[in-house]
Amino acid sequence: MKFASTHHTTSDWQALQKGLRSFVYHRLPQDAVDDVVADILETIIRKKSDLRLASNPSAWVYAVARSKVADFYRRQGREHTALQTLNNDPTLLNHDEPHDKPGLHDCVMGFIGRLSETDQTILEEIDINGTRQTDFATRNAIALPTVKSRVQRARNRLRDRLIACCPANGEDSNGNATTCQGACDSATSCAPGRI
Repeated sequence: MKFASTHHTTSDWQALQKGLRSFVYHRLPQDAVDDVVADILETIIRKKSDLRLASNPSAWVYAVARSKVADFYRRQGREHTALQTLNNDPTLLNHDEPHDKPGLHDCVMGFIGRLSETDQTILEEIDINGTRQTDFATRNAIALPTVKSRVQRARNRLRDRLIACCPANGEDSNGNATTCQGACDSATSCAPGRI
C-alpha cells in the first residue's frame, strides 16, 4: 500500500510516519514496509483513546510498532524468525544502548525535545535511558513522590503532543480518508516541526 500525498497532514504526523518507516524498514523485507507502516498508523489513529490512557506514550508507540512487525511475521508463517528479530530488537535491549538510530527513537526524541526542559530531562532520564525513579530522585535531591508526579505530567504532555499530530479520525475537512505524506525513501532521522 502506497500513501498518497496530501496537504492536510501536519509536519508532526509526517515526522511520526518517517520515524515509523525507518523503524519498520530495518526489521522487515523492503516490499512489506509500506503495508506495515500503514497498519501501525491506522492503529494509532483508531486507538487514540488508548494512547490518551497510556502511562508512557513513547513505550505505547513502540509497542504498537513491535506488535505490527510481529503480526507480519506471524502472517508469513515465520514466527520463529520474528521472535529472533524481536529478541534482538534494540528497543528491548539494555537502556544504555541506542534504540533505533536513526528512526523512531529520533522521532520520539524530537517530540520530547519540544517539551519544556524539565519535561525533557525527566523523560530522557527515566523513559529513554531507563534510570529508576528512586535513583533520579536521589541524584537530583527531589522527593520520590515529586519525581513520580513530574514524570506522570511529562508523559501526559508527550501523549498530548503525539495525539495532536494524528489526523482527526483519519479524515480531512471534506470527510475523505486522510492519507499520509509519501513514504520516506531513506532511513534518516526525523525532526518534527511545529506541534
